[in-house]
Amino acid sequence: MDKRKALFSGRTMVVVVVLAAVVLAAVGCWVAQQMYGLGITGMNNSNSWGLYIMAFMFFVGLSAGGLIVASSAHVFGIESFKRVSVPAVITSIVCICCAGAFVLIDLGGVARVWRMFVGLNFVSPLAWDMIVITCYLVINVLDLVWLVRGDERKVAVLSRVALPVAILVHSVTAWIFGLQIAKAWYSAIMAPIFVASACDSGLALLLICLLALDRAKLFKFDRDLMKSLAGLLAVFVAVDAFFIA
Repeated sequence: MDKRKALFSGRTMVVVVVLAAVVLAAVGCWVAQQMYGLGITGMNNSNSWGLYIMAFMFFVGLSAGGLIVASSAHVFGIESFKRVSVPAVITSIVCICCAGAFVLIDLGGVARVWRMFVGLNFVSPLAWDMIVITCYLVINVLDLVWLVRGDERKVAVLSRVALPVAILVHSVTAWIFGLQIAKAWYSAIMAPIFVASACDSGLALLLICLLALDRAKLFKFDRDLMKSLAGLLAVFVAVDAFFIA
């Protein structure tokens, strides 16, 4: 038992050291940004978004997959998926918080956040993106609270709102890109492509998290559930490939 504790403690220290190194590297990058401006994130005449908005899109996509699985379990009565609703919503909350953080960083200074509340421009599609993401986060938090409490009735009602909101988040993001100067990869079906891609990445992340939890003995799920989720991921990938092709 003492050996296992010592091994676990050693692994914990390695994880802490690695995370501390990542934090230090991030602080260094932030200092460099303050010195040289947002231009170092990859912004140029042909790419007006840069690293932060790219990361924002990535994490929004990861977030939607988890919520779509959790909501579908209650909307369509898929009992097997209900078992993974809690970890699915947790991954969704973590990812949407990361996405929101990248938007705040992209402002160039956190001190400017208050302007988004006192001078919100409803003509701007970015304002609608912020509104949808805020609603999305609130829905995730409520969903998690009611899931933990075991209030199935409230979860079932909320799921009927959460599912279209999860799709709407990517539709608004696709709308923002569609309003920009046309690029080679822009398409008339960007919204379906964004939704399908989000289902790909989000469900893949959920599967990885479930496998990690199962290996750590924190969550147990059977092979049939794994096959169902993997089959659903294969369908999402096929649909996404069809849209892109």
